[in-house]
This record gives sequence, structure tokens and C-alpha cells, in this order.
Amino acid sequence: MSEETSVLVFGIDELASAVARKLHLAGYAVAINQSSPPDTIRRRMAFVDAWTDGTCTFEGVEARRADKSKDFLAGLRSGMFIPILWHNFEEVTDRWPWDVLVDARPLNGKSRQRVRSLAEITIGLGPGFTCGDDCDIVIDIGKRDPGAVLRSGSIPVRDPDEDAAFPDGKIVHAPHHGLFHIAKFLGDIVEEGEVVGWIGTTPIQAPGSGRLRGLARDASAVSKGAQLAEVATSTDADCAGMTKRDRLIARSVSFVIEMERAGYQPISFENFL
Repeated sequence: MSEETSVLVFGIDELASAVARKLHLAGYAVAINQSSPPDTIRRRMAFVDAWTDGTCTFEGVEARRADKSKDFLAGLRSGMFIPILWHNFEEVTDRWPWDVLVDARPLNGKSRQRVRSLAEITIGLGPGFTCGDDCDIVIDIGKRDPGAVLRSGSIPVRDPDEDAAFPDGKIVHAPHHGLFHIAKFLGDIVEEGEVVGWIGTTPIQAPGSGRLRGLARDASAVSKGAQLAEVATSTDADCAGMTKRDRLIARSVSFVIEMERAGYQPISFENFL
């Protein structure tokens, strides 16, 4: 593992995990930052369970929660696993002289956090980022042109349904707060209306027929409106591992970092007009 380029990926959902995995396999010294308990329910499609369980393996790559500095350094230097940092933004960005920052956190209605100038290369994934302001480079994650690289301007915020990463999924939300207990397991085939879990004495029913792609952790405390389960209704739906779109975006991130670190200048077709 080369220590010449260290990369910090913000986020731990499906896309962030795909990006971290790709960069790790590309030989970069990679860490993930997730400062709050993750609410990702597609747990076979991300490193999310490592945040709670301490470790998990996603598509052949292991991630471990790094509670101590020695654990963080061991993962970063050895390349044996991806360390997960739970510390806050300011602490984690100051913890190591990061060469690259990749903000892969989903848009949540708030303004994007400015990462530009905190590393040599800063990359924002998806809408809400502006090149030269929030970050240096923006990469599109929408289904129209996933992986497209912007070096100026920003990606417009589009209709969420139009760019939904999992349009074939039906999600059930918590009707009230409480402890969620599972009655099914990830990957199980369910029928619409079948009980997939309970919050106290309240049954949580499958919103459609298909395969359980997402499921909150057993005995987890949930708030009203939290995602509890997702049913993939399509027979050929991705239910584990990376989606084709996330794989393409991850490759784009890796390519951009490689080109930037090598000093290559992007071709401008304006010069040919």
C-alpha cells in the first residue's frame, strides 16, 4: 500500500462505500468518516455495519472502526483494511495531512459543507456542490450521466424520483419511535403485507412483494419516520454489493485522482473551435 496519497471519504452509504472500496483497491491510503450513527438500511451494499459491529466485509474488502489512533494508523499504513473514523468534521480533517477529500454524503436539504482548501484535491459527489467554492471538482451521480466530471459550475438539483438510485424499491417508515425488532432477514422473499418486524406491539408490514434489500438492525432505536425496511420489487434488482452506477462513479473518482496527482491537464474542446 502506498502512503503517497491519503484519501478521506465522507459518508458510509452505498455510494460512499463503493468509492472507498475502489480507491482502497487502487492503492490509495483510504479512510472513511461517519461522525453519527448511520441510518443506511441496505446493509449488504455498504460498510455500514462496521460502524456498530466494529468490522464488516464488503465485496472482499474489510473495514474496521478505528477507536484508537493505533487502529487508524494500522489500517492506513498497512492497507489490510479501511479504518472508519467516527470523529467530528474538524477533528478528522485535522487528524492527518489528507491529500484528497471526497464528500460522498447524500444531499439532506442543508447547505453542503465546504471542503475546498482542506486538501490538495477536494471532490464533491452530486448536486449542491459548486466547483471553486465548496470543492475543486464535482462528479455527477445522477442516472443521466453518472461519473461525469465538472471543473466549473455545479450540478442542478433535480427531481429525486428522476435520479433515484433504487427506483424499484418500496420503503416502509417507522410509524412512531421505539425499538425495532426484526421478524425477517436481509435477502428474504416477502409478500406485501407480511410482517417484517415490530416496534413494540406495532407490526411493520412489507410495503410490497419482492426481496428485502434493506432492513434496520435488530433491537435498534428508531425515531418516527425512520426507514425500517425496503423491498426490491424487480426480480433482477441489485440487493447486495455495488450497483453498476456506483461502480461507474467510483471509477470516475479514482480516475480523477490519478490524473490530478499525475499533473495531467484536462482537454478543452474550446481550443479546437
